[in-house]
Amino acid sequence: MLGSLSCRLQGSGPVSFDFAHWAEEWSVPVARLREAVAWLVEYEFLALGGDVGGIARLWVNPSVACAPWTDPRTVASRHRFPFITMAERGMAAEQPVIIQPYDAVGWDDFYRRHLDLIEDPCCFSSAGCPVHDR
Repeated sequence: MLGSLSCRLQGSGPVSFDFAHWAEEWSVPVARLREAVAWLVEYEFLALGGDVGGIARLWVNPSVACAPWTDPRTVASRHRFPFITMAERGMAAEQPVIIQPYDAVGWDDFYRRHLDLIEDPCCFSSAGCPVHDR
């Protein structure tokens, strides 16, 4: 789910998530998707901006993914997103995911450390890249 949402990011805005569409696409019950979204919101991987007619407005925590040329600090501060990282030993660690509470200074540091990727995102396409062809 996070991968699908991340691929649909545009700027610092939300992603529309149509529960019925994705339930059919992934062959899972809508109720299961709603549970997954609720869990991701509870643990602050996502922020829910509303759910009308089965279509949710979701913001992705920028420590999970952010759109090219987008300042992650904007979304992080708007939703007070924590910074989520993997532990040094990854999935082998006792606590593989480290969640640090929202901290503006920490997000500034994240921005500075990743500025090259934010301003010139990676491209793996040999046939032309829709991101770089803008």
